[in-house]
Amino acid sequence: MNKKYRSEAFAAIHETMEALHEVGAISKQTMCEFDEACLSPVETLTPEQIKEIREREQIL
Repeated sequence: MNKKYRSEAFAAIHETMEALHEVGAISKQTMCEFDEACLSPVETLTPEQIKEIREREQIL
């Protein structure tokens, strides 16, 4: 799944923080805080919307 960032600046910051997290320089908690700050919120789908998508894409 592709990540959607709030802006290009947030994308650059987040990618840098991901690299720091991978090498153990920042904690998982800190990374979660950067996720919330930098990533666009995920749209919540209703069961009806999910069913509609599955039927349209023929995924049962």
